[in-house]
Amino acid sequence: MNVMKELFNSERWTQAIEKGFQKNINQETLRLLSLPQTRIDLYTAMCEDRYVIEPPHEAQIPKDDGSMRTVYVNTPTDRVLLSIFNNILFETCSDMIHPRCKSYQKTIGCGKIVKEAVATIKATDRNTFGVKIDLSKYFDTVKIEYIEDTFDKIEARIGKNPMLDAVRKYYRDSTVYDMDKNLIEKYTSLRQGCAIAAFLADAVLYDIDEAISKFDVFYVRYSDDILIIGEEWKAAEKVLVDMLAAKGLTVNPKKRELLNKYRRFKFLGYTIKDQQISLSKSRVKNFQREIEARTINIRKPEPIEKTVLRVNRWLYGEEPYSWADSILPVINIPKDIDELNKFVMDAIKAKATGKTRIGGLGVTAYREDVTILRGKGRNVRMNRTKVVDIPNYNTISCMQKIMLTSRDVYNAVVLNMIEGG
Repeated sequence: MNVMKELFNSERWTQAIEKGFQKNINQETLRLLSLPQTRIDLYTAMCEDRYVIEPPHEAQIPKDDGSMRTVYVNTPTDRVLLSIFNNILFETCSDMIHPRCKSYQKTIGCGKIVKEAVATIKATDRNTFGVKIDLSKYFDTVKIEYIEDTFDKIEARIGKNPMLDAVRKYYRDSTVYDMDKNLIEKYTSLRQGCAIAAFLADAVLYDIDEAISKFDVFYVRYSDDILIIGEEWKAAEKVLVDMLAAKGLTVNPKKRELLNKYRRFKFLGYTIKDQQISLSKSRVKNFQREIEARTINIRKPEPIEKTVLRVNRWLYGEEPYSWADSILPVINIPKDIDELNKFVMDAIKAKATGKTRIGGLGVTAYREDVTILRGKGRNVRMNRTKVVDIPNYNTISCMQKIMLTSRDVYNAVVLNMIEGG
């Protein structure tokens, strides 16, 4: 592959700019980047060694546990170029990522990994069968020598390249803009938030992934989240910890969790207990927010058919993957699916009546046959009495059964639902 040719491939730029709009990158910059002359100027600057990736600025985003994570945000132009280069690295240097490392890859969904883990759990007859591990501050503590080693391996595959040279210089430069916009010196390691950090996070631990995969275990790593299940999980964990320590990395002791058939654990946005798979707390809350945004948070009166259409399009019709595409093939607790569905129906009815106190969704770790719980608001019973039928709406459990029976039939049903038929 001619990397420079691919880096300035018009189709790649179109996709990157479209994604930039979705991520709210400055629209004026995106408009300029869509012009051929702008790309010609960038190409020329790169070939003449004049292109420099600017120091990033710090930003903080919330984590699932309520704390904040520091990330590093590049300028709009750099973000677009780095995202294209990151995609090229995943394509041209895929052998630098171990098959048991699954993060940030387009063809690998979290649901598929979770189902593989559950299949392994089903085959074990032990009560305690493995361990879940979280690396402590992984993106902030990888040493520069391992990042440089990864760049050397990339260069061995793609050859000398102006973009790779610019990325090398960027990672060697320890200057960043802090939260107060002051330029400071700070070692930032993989620089979470930079597009290239995705490839680096997968590639720098290849030797560890390879070593642990040789044990009689199911091993999977998703960036800094690790699952080890099987007969030799204790021995595999010891080697993992020792190899991490040799690289200056550690396991977060607060997030190390022994896995037991009788207790739920969270992994990649799902909860797992023996053969039961449901949604994590963060995914349940996100589901609630998305449904509310399309129903009770819209104050303007409208026909119920319009509300249903908007909900259907989010549940089943959004490209490239709808909520249903990623979730319904995975979760398998009927009562949880019914609880999600009841909330959707109550939200649609509340939008129709204007009585919006319908409570919310939560999760529990202590019930035997259910994970998702519902706190009902004062208007639920009245709304159900006033609005008996919801036109053009199929229950989530019904759609799951259709999906798992025949994808062609499911697609036909979805088409009818999202076109308002």
